[in-house]
Amino acid sequence: MPRFGADEEALFWNEINSMTQKVLSFALLLGSAGLLVLVVIDIYIKHLSATELVCRILLVMALSGLFCWLNLIKPSQSGTRITSATILAASISATGLICILLEDVNPEFYAKTWLGLLPIYFITYGQLVMPIGATLLFGTLTLIALPLTGYFIGIEVTALLPSCLALFFVNLFGFFSRCQHEAYLRKSFQIRLTAEAAAEEKALFVRQASHNLRQPLQALSCYTSVLDNALYRNNTEEMCSTTAKLGIIIDELNDSFNRILNITNLETGIQVPYITDVELNPLLARLENQYAPQAAKTGLKLKLHLRTQPPYNVQSDSIILQQILSNLINNAIKYTSSGWVLIGTTSVSPTQLVVHVRDTGIGIPKSQSEAIFKEFHRAHRRRNDPHTIGLGIGLTYVRTAIKRLPGHSLKLQAKPGRGTDFQVNLPATMAPPCPSQLPAPTQAGLTGLYVLLVDDDEDVLNALAKQFYGWECLVEKARTLDDLRQLLSESHRIPDLLITDFYLGRNETAHDIIAAIEADCGSVPTLILSALAISANDRGKCPDTVLLLRKPTNAAILLETITKMLGQAEYRVNIHQLPTSGMPNTMPRS
Repeated sequence: MPRFGADEEALFWNEINSMTQKVLSFALLLGSAGLLVLVVIDIYIKHLSATELVCRILLVMALSGLFCWLNLIKPSQSGTRITSATILAASISATGLICILLEDVNPEFYAKTWLGLLPIYFITYGQLVMPIGATLLFGTLTLIALPLTGYFIGIEVTALLPSCLALFFVNLFGFFSRCQHEAYLRKSFQIRLTAEAAAEEKALFVRQASHNLRQPLQALSCYTSVLDNALYRNNTEEMCSTTAKLGIIIDELNDSFNRILNITNLETGIQVPYITDVELNPLLARLENQYAPQAAKTGLKLKLHLRTQPPYNVQSDSIILQQILSNLINNAIKYTSSGWVLIGTTSVSPTQLVVHVRDTGIGIPKSQSEAIFKEFHRAHRRRNDPHTIGLGIGLTYVRTAIKRLPGHSLKLQAKPGRGTDFQVNLPATMAPPCPSQLPAPTQAGLTGLYVLLVDDDEDVLNALAKQFYGWECLVEKARTLDDLRQLLSESHRIPDLLITDFYLGRNETAHDIIAAIEADCGSVPTLILSALAISANDRGKCPDTVLLLRKPTNAAILLETITKMLGQAEYRVNIHQLPTSGMPNTMPRS
């Protein structure tokens, strides 16, 4: 049975009591009215004595008084008073029944009178009007007191057995039914609390995200105006400076949007970890290539210590692991003004590796060791770090992702002014390392590449085309499946690369595009750029030569991904992984 903390427990019983109050009030009113009718009947039939009449009237008054007491309470007093009223009402009813038996001393009347306890049992066990311990105590005491009363007034033991057995089974089934009923209500209450907390967190997340994204958007607006003025005055120096700043802000916005989407996808289960053997050295080398220019701009040394002895591989999701380490490295560079950032590994055991991301930066006070993982914690430090841009959600993603990966954990060692050491614990495997590594991606390697672009959004399609024109690629564009078929019928060369959105207009998808390409050209390396989440079922239908990236993605990641897809002799791209090999068919058609 679910249990809550003190506050949640009080809230649970407040809600139960608010629902119970009407039921209990009706039972007290009905009970007192019924007893009053019995008193009137007894006056005419039995000619009650003054003592008997007073006892019955007192019983009616007690139940009526409980009814009034229960309905005159304040909401803040409802919890304890409803419980007390229930216990008193049940005790008064049972005591009154026993007193009637003792007063009449009529064994023949016993078999009819004890049945009056059953409605009381049904109320106490069927409703959450008393704590379960008090309910069980009441049932047990009544089970003992009623047969003793019957024995006292002269009923034989054998004649008492039916009522004893009946009350025993009523107690037994009532207790288990009550437990099941309370467990169900507690579970429903817990689910509701969780849903309300999640909804509140999401609402806060959206409010904070919208607030913090307005800052870089405002900067974009201002720099665009500056760029317009510089173009009007033909000020080349100012144009170059402003363009560089625009690029930095756009990259930050791109990165921020991706992190928000990644956190949401992990929490909602859209992004399901795909656990495989991941070789650490190539992954860390890619990260070094990605972040070395950023570190050099700020005068930092980015040091990488590759593994020189086994284990070389870990059991993880390669994309999620790369995102985790990217966030840690990016964070280390941002908050290190001088010195170095170190990426290295240590072997704890043959089955466990630790990846360290250490820096000589500002460090983290112990009091902030939990707060730094909360969404937008960066915003609270903005006044002290006015030149460090970012939303403060990188570490939130790190913790969320670590929780989703089996056997992964995160440890933090830091002191203010003495740097930080984030330690990512990973399950290791003893697979041998790959003999070769890919070269760092450069756009020169794409010169002459024949790229087929498919997207139903004309602005995105034209922007992608211009990007590939800048990389000296041959580009063809299509917005629909019919456009693609027309291009294929007129082309004399097999595409080296297909880049397509997943969801297109007219209910067409990337599956239709890939099928058309395969029917005409055979297997072509394919990259899907999608702004929407793709279901696991749709991902599973994609061929092994397909890679998925989420929009928006920056030029560096796009360039690196394409270079990897085309950089090895044989390729096999898994929809859940970065490509590890590949050389497409670039021969012209016969």
